[in-house]
Amino acid sequence: MGVVIETDPESENLKRPCFARFGSDFNEDNYTSEEICDAVRQSGIVGMGGAGFPTRVKIEPNPRLPKKVIVINGCECEPFITCDYRIMLEWSYQIIAGIKLARKATGCSKIRIGIEDNKPDAIKAMTEALGACKDTNDIKIVPVKTKYPQGGERQLIKALRNKYVPTGGIPPMIGIAVLNVATCAAIAEAVECKLPLTHRVVTVTGCAIAKPGNYYVPIGMAVNDLIEHCGGLTENAAKVIMGGPMMGFAIADLSMPITKTSGSLTFLTKEAITRAKYQRRQTPCIKCGRCLDVCPENLNPTKIAHAVKNDMLDIAEQYYMSACMECGCCSYICPANIELTGYIKTGKILKARAEKRMPK
Repeated sequence: MGVVIETDPESENLKRPCFARFGSDFNEDNYTSEEICDAVRQSGIVGMGGAGFPTRVKIEPNPRLPKKVIVINGCECEPFITCDYRIMLEWSYQIIAGIKLARKATGCSKIRIGIEDNKPDAIKAMTEALGACKDTNDIKIVPVKTKYPQGGERQLIKALRNKYVPTGGIPPMIGIAVLNVATCAAIAEAVECKLPLTHRVVTVTGCAIAKPGNYYVPIGMAVNDLIEHCGGLTENAAKVIMGGPMMGFAIADLSMPITKTSGSLTFLTKEAITRAKYQRRQTPCIKCGRCLDVCPENLNPTKIAHAVKNDMLDIAEQYYMSACMECGCCSYICPANIELTGYIKTGKILKARAEKRMPK
């Protein structure tokens, strides 16, 4: 089942970014909380940082789980990706407008914007825009330490609020809503400009693409069409990754579309892949415990991976397999070159199939 949208090749009504419509005089009081939530729902906005959770559910008032703080995720901790960084530089007022609309919808009293300290230009641009806007006393920009995976919502909440989200839980359980900066920009566009979410900024990067950069891309555009627009692949191109080098996944079919959560396309050469750790020969686990040391969720990746490998999904779940955020730190640090994250991803898929939540 699906909706087929046919485009008009002769149309000249190209959609362009609308950041110029937003300035320091934006007033969120022109809209009610109900109007904001309805516009977000009608526009089909989801979390654009990667999870894709419906934004309307995040910002709607919920008496059972009242929200007191909104955390704005301006961290882009994965290597290569810069799409959020660029919009913080160029769409500062639009992002702040979206933040103010989200504040109005949720009724939150505090907003904290987390930006990694290796992005001083973004911190400066957002600070200047925030200073020029009215009624922003409860909105603070907080530089956070540059480390991976600081962009994970649990890690950012710990850095900004020193609180822990319960394992298997969600931020609203502790009174916090988390929104990505790109999601905030989309909220402003939906409410003020009455436009659905049909485009997003995508980082096209890597040494195997002719013209890397950040592009304003229509959702649904095929990867091979975007490659053609970017000058094509280099002769030694070997791998295309949807996402970044740590959490992204390799794709074999270039007709695959760009989605609302596709923040990056990474193109790697054969030389880069050969140097990568996962191309080396695996050796037996030596029980060194390094994967436990680096896991941001304090899990035991080795136990989970071995359980999946031996088709013991119930044991894997006892070690909180579902809590894994698939950041890849364990695979990166493993001296035995074991692809631990890969086993955990496979385990989640097998569990979903067993529960008939995913087709076989």
